[in-house]
Amino acid sequence: MPVWIMLGGILFPVLFILSSWISAKSGRFGNKFVRTSIILTGIVFLAGMIFGLPFVHQPRLSNIHLRFFVGVPLTILGMGFRMHPLIYFKKMKTRPDLLTSKWVLTLHGPACFVTSGPYRIVRQPQYVGGIVFIIGWFLIWGGLYSFCILPILIIFILLWAPIEEKYILEKSFGNEYKEYKKKVGMFFPKVRRK
Repeated sequence: MPVWIMLGGILFPVLFILSSWISAKSGRFGNKFVRTSIILTGIVFLAGMIFGLPFVHQPRLSNIHLRFFVGVPLTILGMGFRMHPLIYFKKMKTRPDLLTSKWVLTLHGPACFVTSGPYRIVRQPQYVGGIVFIIGWFLIWGGLYSFCILPILIIFILLWAPIEEKYILEKSFGNEYKEYKKKVGMFFPKVRRK
């Protein structure tokens, strides 16, 4: 595997999460410029890894059935999981634009607290959809280097979500959000015991 892929794929998420956490912990995350810079940097990194890495010359999976019969449905399912909450946000009139993702919401601060629709099942349906999409996308392209970076991308997403929740959503909605967290799982539905 080329050294630049490994270094970029490992060091960047670590630095990104560390800088996000430090900014949030120090109270600078409330600064719109700092928050915008951090979020846009994360998006550029993820986009580069998702849409650039498959095109790097690398060994490929030879199992076409795995690549297409599993990869394509996962990609489509991931896009559906990613888009449905955005369409639901539009329906709930939480922001004016449909064709943008959740990061725009966090750039401007949450407009209102939504606990219905896909948010009654999990707190972060966009991230769940994004992870499913990335797995499917990398399966379609079948690049072996992509699969080495895949766990790092998933960890990157899994570490960013709690930072977003703690320093944006809890700060904006307080105890109401904390109660919601007790009832609804972040990435997987919580099993309710009677």
